Amino acid sequence: MSDYFESIGFTLERPEFETQLQRALAEGEHLVAEHGDYHVWHIGEAELWVTMYRLGKRRELAGANPHFEGGARMAVIVESLDRNAEFPLEGELYAWAATPGDDGDVDAKEHGIYPFSASLPDYDIVAGERTPPFRATLALAGFASSIEQWPDEATFAAEQRREKEGLAFASHSFVPTGLFGKNVGRARSHAVVTGRVTGSQTLTNAATGRHYAALRVETYGGELDVVAAQAQLTGLPEVDSIVRAHCWLSGRLVALQ
Repeated sequence: MSDYFESIGFTLERPEFETQLQRALAEGEHLVAEHGDYHVWHIGEAELWVTMYRLGKRRELAGANPHFEGGARMAVIVESLDRNAEFPLEGELYAWAATPGDDGDVDAKEHGIYPFSASLPDYDIVAGERTPPFRATLALAGFASSIEQWPDEATFAAEQRREKEGLAFASHSFVPTGLFGKNVGRARSHAVVTGRVTGSQTLTNAATGRHYAALRVETYGGELDVVAAQAQLTGLPEVDSIVRAHCWLSGRLVALQ
């Protein structure tokens, strides 16, 4: 298992994590929202989002979240934006993966390929821009808590055929496990994602010197970036290999329709 910060080379260990927060506040991009401020520290594709409440002239640390911007995009229909009741700067979207190229208005009865939830690091800004339902392009990143790999689709398919117990997966599948049961908040933003690797690289977090894997994964309904701590992998998956990752999902709406 890996915490999500480790997936992009950060750490929650003190005092290093406190230093990371201080640098994000000092060096990060400052974004103002209705309920507070975001400070976004860009370390290459890795991002650390630090949230602050404004209490008169005083500011108070609210939290921090990782994100990764690797260029993967997914067409979605956003059905709701759900604010965290305890932390108003945080929240999730509930959306359906959509067929690329679809356009036009949507109504409350229209659905896409499958539903899922993703945490939005800039929730309070997004919530003030648009009222669901609407179509959008989502930059989606999966922070792997565990990951498996197969050298090619034939090897993966052969192993699935040998499965005598449990559930066999298609080589391109997206199972929104966070929507099962009565999960709330960011616990909803989890999925088991299986897909073909279309891009693969080892990146270094320049702030910490830690290495991590960044994969572009083609899955059912679109693509996403999957990031994982090096300790989770036996080797960097190659292009055209198949991976299956249990992920926490973080997304940003990069285009609204």
